[in-house]
Amino acid sequence: MRSSPASATLLVALVLTLPAYAEQPLPTVAPTVSGQSIAVPGVIGADNRVPADSSAWPWIAVGRLNRSVGGHCTAALIGPRQVLTAAHCLYNLTTQRWVLPDEVHFVAGYDRGHYKAHGVAARFTIAPGYNPKRGAELSEMARDWAIIQLATALDVKPLPLSTRSLAQVMEAAKSGEMSIAGYAADYGEVLMRDKGCALLGEAKEFQLLVHRCDVTFGVSGAPLLLIEGDKAEIIGIHNAIADTKKGPIATAVPVATFAGAVSLALAPR
Repeated sequence: MRSSPASATLLVALVLTLPAYAEQPLPTVAPTVSGQSIAVPGVIGADNRVPADSSAWPWIAVGRLNRSVGGHCTAALIGPRQVLTAAHCLYNLTTQRWVLPDEVHFVAGYDRGHYKAHGVAARFTIAPGYNPKRGAELSEMARDWAIIQLATALDVKPLPLSTRSLAQVMEAAKSGEMSIAGYAADYGEVLMRDKGCALLGEAKEFQLLVHRCDVTFGVSGAPLLLIEGDKAEIIGIHNAIADTKKGPIATAVPVATFAGAVSLALAPR
């Protein structure tokens, strides 16, 4: 059964021109699969997304973030009761207000009506100063993160935050595997993963990771993961797709931006 009455998809389209970012070449755009036209915003050329095993870690710690007022995003469990997502996922553009905590449901390991665990939000920690009405501006995109405190703890192993520097993350992304997984608008019932996608660098004027992964609406709040063997760590939270002078890209808020707030949220009370 479904964990909440949310059925629509939260669509947040952010189109902007990014400042110059780290000098990483844009990857070659692959042709469409079997000549089929891919008309999904954020998916360029061949669609590299494949289903992730929602019953296995780390994917079981990624969940659908459902809103009882309608719409969904993606989120990641980072503690027994703590969930990380994009701040704009908690704002209702129709009513121009923040949703109430009890209107938000996190469903871990969700797959076509089945799931590992479900929790209702008790309260939110929104990035200080974040203004959802100016969400398409770079200054707001760089603080588009939120921590959700659930009313009850979930029996799921959480995802750790990376402690690496940007240079270390860039190097690890080249030698290891960088992935993103989320509940996209076109695959809302299945966790879809882009394995081995590219981290291009960081925007120079703001703390924003720039990546070229196949993402679209509904994936906002999804963790950008570095995976090495049986280890996985969050390096950022995906929050936007964008058109730039160098071509379509996507952005994520890096861990360094919200690591302090996460430490406070995880501290014993």
